[in-house]
Amino acid sequence: MLPGQLRELTHLRELRLNLTRIPEGLSDLTALTHLRLDGELTSLPDSLGNLTTLTSLDLYGNQLTEVPEWLGNLTALRSLYLQGNQLAGLPDSLGNLTALTELILSKNRLTEVPDSLGNLTALQRLYLGINRLTSLPDSLGNLTALTSLVLENNQLTEVPDSLGNLTALQHLFLRYNRLTSLPDSLGNLTALRSLYLQGNQLACLPDSLSNLTALTWFHLESNLLTSLPKPLRRRAKTPR
Repeated sequence: MLPGQLRELTHLRELRLNLTRIPEGLSDLTALTHLRLDGELTSLPDSLGNLTTLTSLDLYGNQLTEVPEWLGNLTALRSLYLQGNQLAGLPDSLGNLTALTELILSKNRLTEVPDSLGNLTALQRLYLGINRLTSLPDSLGNLTALTSLVLENNQLTEVPDSLGNLTALQHLFLRYNRLTSLPDSLGNLTALRSLYLQGNQLACLPDSLSNLTALTWFHLESNLLTSLPKPLRRRAKTPR
């Protein structure tokens, strides 16, 4: 149980708790907008689905193995932090969180993400690094508000053509995957300022990358490249 004095704080807006089990009564604090729960939580009770005023939910560094379907009811969420858990999958209901601008899912055990993530068209930052992803849905190309997309340290062998739709993207992290080629459509990302491709199996690059004239950071170390399109040679960082 929450201490009696805390349960009486019905106008509480922000709360951080370090615990191993969710206490009864937390769901009574329906004015909460920011909630941080850290410890070693392995599950979340359905009652937390009552906290529909939450705009930020931080569950970083717990032991969660799944995301409950009811999380998709928290449609006021703008920031959701789930990194550093043991998630092997995500529910389709996450696609209901259309107000999200930041979704952090790094350091889990994800092998795929649902098509429904393509509904999150307000997202500006999507972090999926340090997982076990082998493919990406075409629907990620719907996330046209993205400015940062982190896909590093996965097992991707290709990325979908649809990523070329992300014309607001400024930072793209694809390092330490298993990429053997890149789609021509990446040349549409003319707002890109940084592109990280090191630690893949790329033997060549599409000429369309020469369109990325805003690049200030372009890393290609530890690939199989023997040459680059001429306009890229000055900007790329490769082994000497």
